[in-house]
Amino acid sequence: MNTQALLQLFHGGEGKGGSLNDLLISHLDSLGLIKDDALQKSLLQELLRSYVHLEQRVDGLLKNTLPAQVAEEIKHQGQFSPRACHCTILFTDFVGFTRLAELIPQEKLVETLHHLFSGFDQLVASFGGTKIKTIGDAYMVVFGAPEELPEHGAQAIRAALAMMAFVDDFNREQPHPFQMRVGIHSGPVMAGVVGRERMQFDVFGDNVNIASRFESSGSAGRINVSETTYLQVKTLFDFEPRGRIALKNKEAMEAYFVIAARNVSSSAR
Repeated sequence: MNTQALLQLFHGGEGKGGSLNDLLISHLDSLGLIKDDALQKSLLQELLRSYVHLEQRVDGLLKNTLPAQVAEEIKHQGQFSPRACHCTILFTDFVGFTRLAELIPQEKLVETLHHLFSGFDQLVASFGGTKIKTIGDAYMVVFGAPEELPEHGAQAIRAALAMMAFVDDFNREQPHPFQMRVGIHSGPVMAGVVGRERMQFDVFGDNVNIASRFESSGSAGRINVSETTYLQVKTLFDFEPRGRIALKNKEAMEAYFVIAARNVSSSAR
């Protein structure tokens, strides 16, 4: 059942009697014709249990497809209105993935991506991020949308460091290691839900493109950060300045490699 069909269960669909509420009312009318009180109560309880179970199932499916806040707004209002958000966008991919795809059996490759991205999902959620999508070996996350996140830049870098460590741990027992690079940039975006058959929460704007460029211009095993993000978090992490780097279809921009999070003593200097 696609997302639109799930929503129609709540909001009536296109035909007569297309909603759960209409179905419930129809069954209650039928129960009114039954004179046996005990049977009425039994049938009503069964109907209500089925209604609650189906509502919980629909709710779970929606929240598995969309961020919880987005799913709730769509469920109760029928849509998620586009809105401006100030956030940090994070992209990852694996350097030399085409070569890895030639060396690793396809089934094993898919299993490996599933393992790595499942681990990323858990780490991103723990730092307050929202996974947007995967495209092949690329992974996109946003921090600060759809819900505000005051320290979105710092949380994005913390998540990136944790993701790098996760990949390093994975590589210890692999004959063909995965070398990941990360690009991070902060700025305003427009957030919204697109699609009908498979609704997807996404963010749009030039800052998304810039974040993608920082990923593609990065290096294996490094977190490449824009100056915009750097200025937000420079007291929290140690960085290696790269100078201005050329970005495809963009003017050159200042860039920094993340070294590590600062400890308490170094932050106090």
